[in-house]
Amino acid sequence: MTTSSSYAIGIDVGTGSVRCMIFDDKWVPVIQWQKPIHTYHSSSAPLEYEQSSTNIWEAICYCVRKCLELGSFTSEQVGLIRSIGFDATCSLVVLDEKYQPVSVSLSGNDEQNIIMWLDHRAHAEAAIINSSSDDVLKNFGGKISLEMQPGKLMWLKRNLSKEQWTRARHFFDLPDYLHFRVTEQLDRSLCSSVCKLCYRSSEKQHGWDEKFWAKFDLDDLMENNSAKLGQLVRKPFSNSNTDVLSKKAADELGLPEGIHVGSPLIDAYAGALGGLACKSPIADAHLTERLVIVAGTSSCFMACSEKAVFVPGVWGPHYNVLIPNLWLSEGGQSAAGKSIDHIIQIHPAYNELKQLADEQNKNIFDILNEILNNLQKKHNVSNVSLLSSDLHMTIDFHGNRSPLADSELGASITGLRFDTSLNNLAIQYLTVLQAVAYDSRHIIEIMTKSGHHFRVVQICGGLARLALLTQIMADVVQMPVYVSEATNDCVLLGAAICGQLIADNAHQVEDLLNKIACPIQIYMPDSKIADFHKDKYEIYRLLQQTEINSRKQMSKYRQS
Repeated sequence: MTTSSSYAIGIDVGTGSVRCMIFDDKWVPVIQWQKPIHTYHSSSAPLEYEQSSTNIWEAICYCVRKCLELGSFTSEQVGLIRSIGFDATCSLVVLDEKYQPVSVSLSGNDEQNIIMWLDHRAHAEAAIINSSSDDVLKNFGGKISLEMQPGKLMWLKRNLSKEQWTRARHFFDLPDYLHFRVTEQLDRSLCSSVCKLCYRSSEKQHGWDEKFWAKFDLDDLMENNSAKLGQLVRKPFSNSNTDVLSKKAADELGLPEGIHVGSPLIDAYAGALGGLACKSPIADAHLTERLVIVAGTSSCFMACSEKAVFVPGVWGPHYNVLIPNLWLSEGGQSAAGKSIDHIIQIHPAYNELKQLADEQNKNIFDILNEILNNLQKKHNVSNVSLLSSDLHMTIDFHGNRSPLADSELGASITGLRFDTSLNNLAIQYLTVLQAVAYDSRHIIEIMTKSGHHFRVVQICGGLARLALLTQIMADVVQMPVYVSEATNDCVLLGAAICGQLIADNAHQVEDLLNKIACPIQIYMPDSKIADFHKDKYEIYRLLQQTEINSRKQMSKYRQS
């Protein structure tokens, strides 16, 4: 391991695993480790997904200690670790007055004390909130998502036993819980509170809206100066003497007590911060002209603006939640990577694909790309995308987050035949990648029409490693698209940056981002394929509208 004057740790709690990465003083990754976390999910309750805060914390401790071990950190080098930062999914954590887990499940099992971000149990509650047309909804594209916390809190009060609801004394968005777990401080972040809990924040207004919560019989959340949701809500990167690792947490993590702890961020926001720390292929592009897509199981489209830009079906604008004094809008796809996995795994040739990958010691995406390359040569087409001209699909398997804001929307596929071959699986893989790109184009078009202006797109997260998707995205949106080099990870980088900003007491966030300037790979658009994608995009939108019309026509037969 190369010598470094200091180190920074980034922790990411994703949907299915915890990851830890340690960076040196030049922001070069030193070591990384990850560990799966458990999800409680049953076919008898298909909309419900739960996790355990205890299981997540144990996985974090394991990953940090494993990184120190594998990185061969000496006691002197451990002493050079200045900071640690956390990001996590926007899942809801529930604790009692002694900060012990409280069940969010009808089973009553207290280990199940987290409602995951992708949990869709609160459909009816979100609909009630949205039907109120409350002024709060204006900053969420006109509707809150059933994935946000207000609907889930309403569900808990309506469905849990009175005893369980009474025991619940603290509700945290998961990033804020992790900050509490390591600092023992109950303050909340502006990022989670504004973006997922409807905290009011603008250039002139800050605070919990008591009238909003009272409308939905949740006024008890406002008791004792809103203690259950957080009495103190802090701006990102605002330094405090309390933002340090407690002795208890330090002992469990194997780190020095008192190192600086970063402002917690939702995972997509950490990805956006890390993405903005990468070099832009357009040197003079301002932060407001760079769209960062944090793409994994789901995808988030993160866009900064100097003024409030209201976009139908897009969350925000939210003030001061990431870059100081800028607004941020968040578009999203509920199932991006999950749709890709689904299409591959339900195909009859999936087992054959896995066997081939195992035999050749490759991942399945490498095999699929090889098949597509061979088909491109066989059919003598100039661009691999042309292989899918007769197959079309959408990715609304888990509803549409943006810009349609329709959690009931389903996916569509047209052009299927009695073909169960590996070649057909590869074509379906190509088609779902295109569908992700067409859905992205729809979001970008709506954001642009509403007032955003983008010159370049960055993809970070797990899907950034699918080079074919990145090239298709550039061809579909006809803009340069770039990713960080494979050795780096924008989400973990963003988490680590948060810690360093606190350690340095830094106020000029943009200066640090420009200083880091991580290297990138650039994918330029091919104008020759633009018309093909334009036609397929129009079919994509037609399929979505057909699904909407079909559901409307058959609604009178649907069981409630």
